Amino acid sequence: MRKLAIITVILLSAEYLNAQGVRTQESFFTNVLAEVNFYGARRPSTGYGMSIGYGGRTALGLQLIYAMPMDGEDITVLEFTGFLRFSIPAGNPGQGPFIQFNGGAAVVSTTSEVKIPASTGTLSSGLTVGWRILFGNHFFIEPYIKGGYPFYGGAGLSTGVRF
Repeated sequence: MRKLAIITVILLSAEYLNAQGVRTQESFFTNVLAEVNFYGARRPSTGYGMSIGYGGRTALGLQLIYAMPMDGEDITVLEFTGFLRFSIPAGNPGQGPFIQFNGGAAVVSTTSEVKIPASTGTLSSGLTVGWRILFGNHFFIEPYIKGGYPFYGGAGLSTGVRF
């Protein structure tokens, strides 16, 4: 019920901004994501997360991803990173291709759950390449691929709203 209330507030806020004719180059954005990634050596993992950012052609933000193995026998990861995103070409920041650099920390577990404080952690870094597709003035989806460490690679889809 709480998730439905949060989603409703985000959607109503975005609709209010749209009705007011707010169109800025610099904006806050937030999104949720789902991905298939390769943290483990044997099989892919499913990852879920969210991010929040601010910017236009160049954006800064924070991202949280929780990845769990599909077979329950490999690595589970909780990753918290900051990101720096550049729109390509340096045109409309609301849509089109982007490149994003991530860096932060990851908590790694060889069981099916991650515990904080963790006994095993590592630095996390990566590069994401994606394409933001804008619907109206505020809603978007972003298909993307990524590579880095401690993951080998991944592909996903995020959906969100910019304010």
